[in-house]
Amino acid sequence: MANFDEEIKKIDDTEELLKLLENQEKKGSKKTGGMMPFLKSLPIGTIVLVIVVIILGAMVLSLGSNIAAFKGELAEIKNIKSQVTELEGRLEKSMRERDGLKNEIGQLKGEIENIKSQKRESEAKAQQQKQQAVKKKPVPEKPKPATPVPPPAKR
Repeated sequence: MANFDEEIKKIDDTEELLKLLENQEKKGSKKTGGMMPFLKSLPIGTIVLVIVVIILGAMVLSLGSNIAAFKGELAEIKNIKSQVTELEGRLEKSMRERDGLKNEIGQLKGEIENIKSQKRESEAKAQQQKQQAVKKKPVPEKPKPATPVPPPAKR
């Protein structure tokens, strides 16, 4: 029977142990919030790893927004580049037109100078012809115009 008594003592000790654990759990849950036992149960490495992952996630989001901003700026730069290319084409065309107009102006100036020189030559020839005509013809003196005699008055 001694075995039976020992088993009863063991059962009593086990019951006391369970009661003691229940009491400690009740006391522990009253003293601490729900988060403290959870954090105490996690290893420090896991907590550090979670914090690092959160920081990296924030950095990825920040970099994503920066990339989106850079893409917008890149689109603006491409637009400006196409405008500059278009303006370069227009400028080149204007330069060709300007050179063509300069050539035309030079030709017109040459023609104007030719016309002026021809005019001077023709005026000089005309003047020489007048002088030669004057030298060939002696200038006769113009007779004074005779005044007509009035008819006799009738009485």
